[in-house]
Parts: sequence; structure tokens; C-alpha cells
Amino acid sequence: MKRLIVAAFSCNLIAGCGLSAPQQNAELVCPPQAHGGAPDDEEADTQALQLAIDECGGRGGVVVLSSGKWLTGGLIFGSDMTFRLEEGAVLQLIPDIGLYPELGRQRYAAFYAPSAHRLKIEGPGLIDGSGPLFWDENFYELGIPRPTLPRPAPMIAFQNCADIVVSGLRMQNLPGYALSFDGCDGASVEDVTIRNDLRSPNTDGIQIRNSSNIEIRRADIETGDDAIVLKSNRRAVENILVEDSVLVSDDGALKFGTGSRFGVRNSTFRNTTIRNSRYGVAIFAIDGGVHENNVFENITIETGGRHRRTYPIFVDVDRREADRGWGGVDGLVFRDIDIRSGGASLIAGNPKGLIRNLTLDRVTVVRTGEIEDLATAGRKPRGNVMITAQPGSLDYSREEADIVIAHARNVTLNDLSLPQCAAGTVRRDMKMIDVETIVGNWKPANGSCDLP
Repeated sequence: MKRLIVAAFSCNLIAGCGLSAPQQNAELVCPPQAHGGAPDDEEADTQALQLAIDECGGRGGVVVLSSGKWLTGGLIFGSDMTFRLEEGAVLQLIPDIGLYPELGRQRYAAFYAPSAHRLKIEGPGLIDGSGPLFWDENFYELGIPRPTLPRPAPMIAFQNCADIVVSGLRMQNLPGYALSFDGCDGASVEDVTIRNDLRSPNTDGIQIRNSSNIEIRRADIETGDDAIVLKSNRRAVENILVEDSVLVSDDGALKFGTGSRFGVRNSTFRNTTIRNSRYGVAIFAIDGGVHENNVFENITIETGGRHRRTYPIFVDVDRREADRGWGGVDGLVFRDIDIRSGGASLIAGNPKGLIRNLTLDRVTVVRTGEIEDLATAGRKPRGNVMITAQPGSLDYSREEADIVIAHARNVTLNDLSLPQCAAGTVRRDMKMIDVETIVGNWKPANGSCDLP
């Protein structure tokens, strides 16, 4: 079985193993049963599934998994094909890391689509990742941040891809992150549901790396790590759309991750509900890149979870290493944002890495639940516990205000509704530090909130 996977992996890397240009044939159906596969027999179906994929790949065919449980190791997807899980079909991973293709540096994928074009993976069936079976025994009781054992992550890895569609798919109990787009141009993710334990390690929902022109609609994600995260370690991430989604995350619901060498540009995130998350929107600019022209609009944010401090909005310009340049943020818009939180928002640049052209328009903040003690909540997060403060780093996370804006230029504030000072509280509505050129119709509330 392992030899078959390796052979298929090599075949996909060698330009389709000599296949001529794809021949579209909508009538071609490739059932795994034709290659000896069968659901519900408790036998591995990896070989039958791979043969069906190879039969349909490059020919416009459809691999159909009928109702029942299919057991599989790693699979390699090609171009010009559809992989469909019908209603009642469950594709479950076999917990043996030796069955999954290596991606390098001890990384493995469950399903790998290298250089795939015009590939569609669709439900309404279910993928079960058998997550805890890949981790250290009694992982949750050990109290360690992540498993020490190798595991397939991502679940589905699209690399150097184009014209990808993932639709109607359900995923649960994943051993690592779910969907990864790396070096891709053009993909659509629609009506996808992801369910993981909120304590589960590194189980990001959708990762977008070094990619452009990706649209995510009606995603329903509940997971132990970031729900949707964007990273740019080799090239900028551009023209991303996320809309009409529901996100629950033990970390960042919408996050520009710590791999930000080139930044995120020209992207829109809208019409989305965020619940029970440590961060609603988190933007880390620590690798020298500039995040430019990104809009967050019509978003409801409710923070929560197991962390002592939560941030409805967290934007921070810093640097990972002392010899690394400073990045920045330019053209960031928050419009029609409804926040319900006991935490507070931080939007902080640095004198050497400013936030420019910031807009807060129709932002409402209501303090709910237990009001967090900002002064004793510890230092600001840096996106990774291994990242430490460098010379020139600044930390405004303990400033007592519902919104802190620091080191910003050209700030527009319109129609903000923030909590007023109340008896016994020490929080201001907003605090500004080194902010220049403020325009708009909003003025901070009167009163000191008992602060000196």
C-alpha cells in the first residue's frame, strides 16, 4: 500500500506521467468498488481509492464514494477531476503515519494535491481525521502544547494549484490543520463545515499561504487553533474574500499570521459572525512585511474561551528578530463592527513601523461577561510562545481602555459607540498614543474613569 502511494506521488510530480492534455468527459465515473474497495468492511481502501483517482485524473472524471465508512491512508490528487463524498459517506484516516506522503521537514499530508488544476472535492459526506489517535496517548491530560509524534497536517494540502473548488464538505476530529492553500492562484471554498475540540492542537481550519484570488463563503468552523489564517513567507497574499461565515476559535478567528514577510493585500472579510474566540481579528506584522488595503466589515465579534485575556481586535507591528526590518499596516478599515467582550482591542504600530490610514467606522463595543483586568493580564501576545521581545518592542496591552490606538497616522473615526465611564471602573473608552491627523465625527467621552 505504501509503495503505491509513493509511486502515485512521484507520478503526479512528473507532469502527469506522460498524459496528454486533459480530456474532459463529464460521463466518466470512477467508483473505488471497481478496484476492490468496499465501505463498512473494516479493510483499508487506500489502494482502491488511489486507483480510482488515477483513472479519473486528467480526464474530467468523478470519483464517487457511496454511503458507508471508507478507511484510507494518504492519497495523491491530480488535475481535471472531481472527488465526491455522497450523503452518508465517511472517509476516515487510518492512524499509521507511515501511510502518508512526506512534505519535507517531517511534515506529512493526508491528501496531497501538488500542482493540481481544475480539481474539485465536494460533499455532502464527511472526512474524519481520527485526530487523537495520532497524538501522544492521553494528550489532553499531559498538558503539553502540541503532540510530539508526527501526524498528517494538513488534512488536504493544495500546493501550486489553480482553479480549485472545495464545496459542501464536512470535516471533524482532524489531527492537524484542515485545508492548506500554498502557492495557489484561484480557489473557492463554499459551505464547508469543520469541527474540532477547542483544545485540539494546531488544528487551523483554513490556511492560505503565498496565494491569491481565493474566495471563502459560508464556512462554519469551530476549532482549537486559528479558524482562517493567512501567511506570506514567500510572496504576498492578495485578493482574498471571506464572507457569510461563522467562526469559533481557541485562538484567532480571522488572523494574519506570524509568517508575514510580504504581507496581506487588497482583501475583504465581511458578513461574518465570530463567537467564543480569543481573538476576533488578529493581525501580526512581525516579519517586515506591510499589510495593505484590507477591509473588515459587518462582523459580529464575541470573545471567549479558556484564555485569561481576549482581544476583539488585535493589530501589532513588531519584529521577530533584532536584525529584521520593521513592517507596518496601511489602509486598514473596520466598518460596521459589533463587539461583545470583557476584553479590549489593541491597534498598535511602532515608531519604526507605523499604522497608516486607519479607519474605524460604525464600531460598537459593549462590555459583557467578566470584565478582564487588563493591568494584570500579562504581556502582549506575539503569535508564538517562542517569539521574544526585541530591542524597540513596545507593549500597550495593559493600557486601561476598550480600544487603544498607538503610533498611527491619518486615522478616521466615525460613529463609534463605546462604553462610557462608570462608577468603580478604571477603563477609558479609548486611549491614543502618538496618533496624528484624526478626522471624523467621534470624540472621546469626558471623564477620567478614575485614572490619574
